[in-house]
Amino acid sequence: MEIEISKIVLDEYIYPRSNKSNKTIETYAEAIKAGAQFPPITVQRVINFNQLDEAILIIDGLHRLEAHLSVGSKTIEAVEYDTQPLDYETNKTALLLESAECNTKHGDRLSDGDKKFKARQIAEIDKDITEQAIANKFGVAQPTINSWISDIRARQKATRDSKIYRLSLLGWTQDEIAEAMGMTQPRVLQIINNIRYDNIYNLVETHDTEYAADYYKIDLALAWAIRMRGQEDRKRFKVHDEDGEKAGSPLDPLRTYDVWNWSDCDKRFGDDWPGRIPAQLVAHVLYYFTRKGDVVLDPMAGGGVVPDTCLLFERKCQAFDINVREARPEIKKHYWDIDNMTWPAMKKAPDLIFFDPPYYKKMDDDYILKAGDSVPLSSLPKDRYLEFYKMFFELAFENTKANTRLAFLNADWRDYQNKAAIDETPENDITMIDYADLLRDAGWVITHIIDCPLSSQQMRATTVKSYQDNRTLGVLRRTLLVCKHG
Repeated sequence: MEIEISKIVLDEYIYPRSNKSNKTIETYAEAIKAGAQFPPITVQRVINFNQLDEAILIIDGLHRLEAHLSVGSKTIEAVEYDTQPLDYETNKTALLLESAECNTKHGDRLSDGDKKFKARQIAEIDKDITEQAIANKFGVAQPTINSWISDIRARQKATRDSKIYRLSLLGWTQDEIAEAMGMTQPRVLQIINNIRYDNIYNLVETHDTEYAADYYKIDLALAWAIRMRGQEDRKRFKVHDEDGEKAGSPLDPLRTYDVWNWSDCDKRFGDDWPGRIPAQLVAHVLYYFTRKGDVVLDPMAGGGVVPDTCLLFERKCQAFDINVREARPEIKKHYWDIDNMTWPAMKKAPDLIFFDPPYYKKMDDDYILKAGDSVPLSSLPKDRYLEFYKMFFELAFENTKANTRLAFLNADWRDYQNKAAIDETPENDITMIDYADLLRDAGWVITHIIDCPLSSQQMRATTVKSYQDNRTLGVLRRTLLVCKHG
């Protein structure tokens, strides 16, 4: 059947690709001009989609659709996945799986990165779907799916009581916990009083922390927090690299200088998330700039690395993000709207703000997918992006106390792609100097500048060679600015 192209909607949740291939679109467009006939695209009529009575979503054939659009076509040949309109909310996972399967069989094959991202999305919203069902649709082995979503499944299997205990350790009041968990305050008090995790210490003597976490149906970060309860902060870092888990030190050796670098993220702390940072980096900030019992604010919590690490170090934590989910009850909803900036509701001013926002345009596609209907910070133009920081730093200063610290993690953004270093132009650049100026203007005093470089392992050999051939100077430097309320 022929469908008007203008009526077809691209839903970023249903469609599994993070990027379109302009080269493929151009190739298809030239073929259409030459008279080539392509297979019909696949669409689905849905109801209850973004307040529309009915919408036509594309399931398969985005490149063909874009090619037809580029040559001026008004209609395109299409077939329906189901001939009856489907309820969007009820069927969106099934539609995503169908779209993923189509995109693994022809045309530009779905990348492993897109498969992993979408598999995790499905696991987040559908507790009952099996790893094998996802594997069948994505065309990968079940063990691969297991490795991609194991942390999500572990959190979903965590008991209600363990979530309550987690919130209690992070400093939530019983009333706040009751509201978040949908129960009464007396019931929360009863559960907290009845929780007995002391035996975890005995269990890890004969097994390991991962075994104990599975036994008690708690997440691994909470298991480590329970195990290290009451220890000195220094005990949470290994004295020597060869120290094993039995020594009771979950983290790498403590760095004693102002260069902190790690080759990878610790999978025990935080979810797999765009822009995820090593828990060790957060741990060092907590070690040097907070004390036990201090309140830490994470205004853009993402995958939850900061609250997980606060658990380990016996710090209280208030975490906020645009994206919230059942498996992470400690992360509350808050959207930093540049046109209506508000400070999140907190009963007590934080002792530390750990602020790890998007690094301007870096990973913008991933943040767009996570943001849903909202505009992510990474998508703002440069002037609006910097305006956001000006307002955030000022709000943070107004809503904190005299001894509050702010740990701000970010990196230089330079327009260096496909250019020799000598040919770069600075008008699109944002450097740590720009952020430092905004911090000082808001009243913050910078006390420490710490280098936290990204791992060079993220750079492919072909990319390195291209940089060398073009005399391009890439960016691996990441900087932590630690400030004090002035």
